[in-house]
Amino acid sequence: MAGGTILRRNPGLIGFRPLDGGPDLPVGDWTEGCPRARAAGTPTSVRAVYAQQPRSLPPAGARMAQAGEWLPYLAWDGLGEGGTPLIELPPPAPLADLRIKAEWMNPTGSHKDRMSPLVVARARERRARGVICASSGNAALSLAAYAARAGIACCVVVGSTVPAATRTALERLGARMIPAGDGIARWTAMRRLVDAEGWYPATNYALPAAGSNAWGVEGYRTLAFELAAEMPDGIDAVVVPTARGDTAHGLATGFQALREAGLWQHEGPRVVAVEPFARVSAVLAGTARTTDDFAGQTQQTSIAGETTTDQAVRAVRDTGGVALVIDDAAAAAAQATLASRHGLLLELCAAATFAAVPRLAGMLAPSGGRVVLIGTASAALEAAYAAARLETAA
Repeated sequence: MAGGTILRRNPGLIGFRPLDGGPDLPVGDWTEGCPRARAAGTPTSVRAVYAQQPRSLPPAGARMAQAGEWLPYLAWDGLGEGGTPLIELPPPAPLADLRIKAEWMNPTGSHKDRMSPLVVARARERRARGVICASSGNAALSLAAYAARAGIACCVVVGSTVPAATRTALERLGARMIPAGDGIARWTAMRRLVDAEGWYPATNYALPAAGSNAWGVEGYRTLAFELAAEMPDGIDAVVVPTARGDTAHGLATGFQALREAGLWQHEGPRVVAVEPFARVSAVLAGTARTTDDFAGQTQQTSIAGETTTDQAVRAVRDTGGVALVIDDAAAAAAQATLASRHGLLLELCAAATFAAVPRLAGMLAPSGGRVVLIGTASAALEAAYAAARLETAA
């Protein structure tokens, strides 16, 4: 058997529920979201359904492995993911409390480490050929590391500007790299490999997009569990870098699960989606649909792309949140401030959450508010990306 851990699927997992409220689906691999909704031209993702929720939370600071009763698996091949620090920042008036969740302190340096081990676990359970993703950065490195940990194959569909440092890391982790064009071209190549060669998909490859593998997205619920344990007096808003909304959706459903279990008595938090150009915000404003193409260029690589999803929109709308456009210039200014004044070296889209704070402060109640930023990853890969883009242009 691959991997050193005996997989233990949660016996309480009883199926998956489409986000549009359609009939529940059995336990399975709904990698393009709900098939009924996709056939109707309104694609949406699915979330796991459990027979009952646990009656307690893991303690503050606990690793993700201690939250297995809330997840599709009780045990998996892990690297010590989760349990990341919550760092205080000086809150601008009228905010009462501002903190950043240090997701760059996960084993491979990003929040993707909450998703990858559960995808790999499902691939192991299915005895799939291996796992596959379309990524040239954080998701690729994370998936390759957890696949190596579990002893299964990993295939990564990379774009034209994948940095040499990332290539080297993926090679050392034993991942197979498939070059493709950028954006949608990578999804097309990934679909071919999924269909023809039997690779198990971690990230989205469907058009219109629905989101990443639902088994893996469940891992982002642990962000909510950790925040609830760390801030039991309540949270007014959580600010999340957003493209197709995996993290935002996981957060929203995590707090919903806590309410259903009677472990979170507060109204919040609102999910605040930060994006480099209008996608979620356009859909919320009624000027676009989730199935549209969204034109826009950005250096915020981790949340780039011309698509959004129903799950991203629902995470914001259903929590009473908002989507804010933070352009590259504002994100870069925030990145510089976080580094020079607070010692935090965040990637551009993670720093964009800090740029949103002054606007968010004016939206919250005059009495103040408690806000958490999701610091998805460090700036480690950004210099390599910049060099790769210059090399490609030359």
